[in-house]
Order: sequence, then structure tokens, then C-alpha cells
Amino acid sequence: MFTEEFEDRILFAPARMDGLSCNRLKIVTAFTDVERISSHLIKLYDGKNKEYVPNIKVGIILGMTKGAGLTEKKHKKICAQIARLNSVAGMPKITCRYIVEGKQVHSKVYVWCRGNQAVAAYCGSANYTMNAFYARRECMDACDAKEAHRYYKSLLPDSMNCFDDGLSNRLTFAAKKNVEDDVAETNLENLSWEKYEAIQPLDMLEISLLKADGAETGYGSGVNWGIRKNGYKRNRNQAYIPYNKADQKKGFFPPVNPDGTYPVFKVIIKGYGAFYMRQAQANGKGLHTPESNAVLGEWIRRRLGVPDGAYITKEMLENAGGTKVLFKKYDDGIYTLEY
Repeated sequence: MFTEEFEDRILFAPARMDGLSCNRLKIVTAFTDVERISSHLIKLYDGKNKEYVPNIKVGIILGMTKGAGLTEKKHKKICAQIARLNSVAGMPKITCRYIVEGKQVHSKVYVWCRGNQAVAAYCGSANYTMNAFYARRECMDACDAKEAHRYYKSLLPDSMNCFDDGLSNRLTFAAKKNVEDDVAETNLENLSWEKYEAIQPLDMLEISLLKADGAETGYGSGVNWGIRKNGYKRNRNQAYIPYNKADQKKGFFPPVNPDGTYPVFKVIIKGYGAFYMRQAQANGKGLHTPESNAVLGEWIRRRLGVPDGAYITKEMLENAGGTKVLFKKYDDGIYTLEY
């Protein structure tokens, strides 16, 4: 029985290339949260073809969705996060299904498969949530993979995809969240702009949205990263914030990991929610959103009042109030972003 530090054993180890090389994870859980989903998939994505196998698929069956189970607000957050993650090329693909028939499901089962063959499975008390893996005393144990897989498949007929147009006819959302579905205040799901707006930041940093020479924004870079002169088709909202040498402040963002990768950090934008960001590119000269590169591009275009995918010029930024964004850093490691 595993009672401590079982995250790697259950969520990552079976996908290692030098191990079981599983590429399918099927989860039955009473509750979940968007930070658990996002942080799990980003780590698998970062390690694909190096530590973990590529083309991983994750399927969730969410069991406590009827009666006092799932609020509409949480449903929308789950759907939005999944849509973002699934838009990223190479990111593990994820589906989430809700129990809509029969008894509510309070089970916690994790089944790893290689193709359609069940290889390893675990069951116990831990929901697919950040609290279960980091904040609570839980116990998990290995179980028969084939039996666990049969159990997962037995629930499919009683479930419906979270994006199904007919979901509202089969499920009544709860007026308030279940007491068991408690999510930490610093979880991506709960982070509030209003809370941090009222707190004195630890530090602040203005960063230019222009190229290093300050002349323009440019094609295929920065806020226009998804717009290419050569006609190469990308989501035109794809963007990153250039972090040029002139703007860099040592220690403002989390330090580089020992393996040379950059850790994620949490950012809140007024009216746009919270998401992960991190430094990227050579020497960390770009700030991007690993959940989807389109997040920043959508936000800045809405702030400018221009259509999705529109080419952004220096003049547009100047007319809207400036060519810089402002990061504020707080003592709990959370950041806000303003334009």
C-alpha cells in the first residue's frame, strides 16, 4: 500500500520509455480540478520522446456529477482547460466524461494501457486532484489491471462527453460545490484577480511587446507569432511575450531547472482567469503559455479591441496606451499580468 509520494508511480512511471511504455491512461475519479489536469499533461508533454512515450491519451470518467456534485462554473472551467490543452500539437490528448445514469461513482481507479492492453492499475482513496496528491493523507495500491480496465469500460455506457451538446438534458448542475470537492485557494481553478489586486506585490516588472530593437512587433514573433509571411498556417492568435535582455530582471521569474528546462508559474489576468506561464526559447527569451500558445494572443487582441488573428502593430499598441505589459509578483509565487 502506498501512502506517500505516489504521484510518480501512478501518473508518470508507467509512461516511461525505459519502463512499461504505456500510452493510454484511463481514470475513474469522484472529483478533479483544472490544475491537476494541466500540470499532469504538461509534464508528460515536456518529457515526450525523452523520458515518456509520445502520443499519450488520457480519458477521465468523473463520477460525482449528479445532484450535489458538479457546478456549471466548474464544468465550464474543465471544458475550457481541456480545449486549450487539446489545441497544442504534441500535447497528450484528453477527454472527460461525466456519469449521467445510475448511481454516482465515488471510485478512484487509474489504469495504464499499451494500446488496448491493460498493463498496470492502481486504486484507493486519491482523487485525480492536486489536494489528493499533495495535501491529504491518501492510500493507493496496485490492483489487477484487466479487472480495473473492465470496471472503467463498464462505466462508459452511463457517461457522456463533457462537450456533448445534449449534456444539459441529462445532467442538472449543482447550485454549490460538493463539500468534498475542496480546491486550494492557490489552485488555478480558484485564483482571483480581486484578491491579488488588494495585496501589495513583492516586485513588479514591465516588459516590452516589441522586438529587441523596439522598432516593431514583427511577423512570426511575439504577439504575432502565429502570423507568418510565408503563409505557413498556424492559429493566428498564437503569441508569446518577448523577454529581451533589456527587460530581464534576475530572480523575478522562477530559476531554470537542473535539466535546463524552465518551471511553470501561475499568472492571473483580470477577466480572463488564471493559467500557467513559463520562460521558453534559448536563454529564456520568451514568456509563453504551455497550455496553449493562443491564450496570450486572444487576450491582447481583446484588450486592443481587434478581431482574433489580427496582425498587431506598434501603432496599435501605442494608440491603446502603450507597448509594455506589467507583471506583478506576490510572496506566494503567484503573478498578475496587466496591459
